[in-house]
Amino acid sequence: MPASLQSVLDASGYLGTWETDLRTQIVELTGALPRVLAVDETQGASGVPVSTLLEGVHVADRERIAHLMHKAHSSAGRFEAEFRTCDREGGVHWIAARGRVETDPTGRGMRCIGLMTDLTEARRDGQAASDHTMQTIDRVVDALMALRSLTKELGSPILPTLINVMLLELGTILAKSVGSSVTDSVH
Repeated sequence: MPASLQSVLDASGYLGTWETDLRTQIVELTGALPRVLAVDETQGASGVPVSTLLEGVHVADRERIAHLMHKAHSSAGRFEAEFRTCDREGGVHWIAARGRVETDPTGRGMRCIGLMTDLTEARRDGQAASDHTMQTIDRVVDALMALRSLTKELGSPILPTLINVMLLELGTILAKSVGSSVTDSVH
């Protein structure tokens, strides 16, 4: 592979490809996929059971990913998911997997092929921003709650209402920032 192509692939977070024989449920892994899925590299290249691949998926995501894989394999559809993996050293990686099922002339699924990219760095950056947002919201809520108590002493009905509106808006911001960003689909 030309060095420039490898450089582009590395910059994109490209980890490797997979190819699953739907009849045997054996999946072949290329590139860094065996490493991030805690699969022996030689075995990964020659093919391992889908169940072995799933063992490398983070336990909290494993059932969801197994379900999505089964759904894609049985419907001859596309597979798209974001999930965590655990490597042999205990490192956690966020992965985006995109693939599709190829069919025979009768429409029956024969193999699922796709690629995976590493989202770990982007997720960490996003988590740091999310943590900062949460800390800011916490500080503002604490200040507003303290003000709310103080404004009661002033006897103004408008001030507590304004504070309640601000608290409501902070709740909306919080709900948007906590909302799930995990994307899964089978087409």
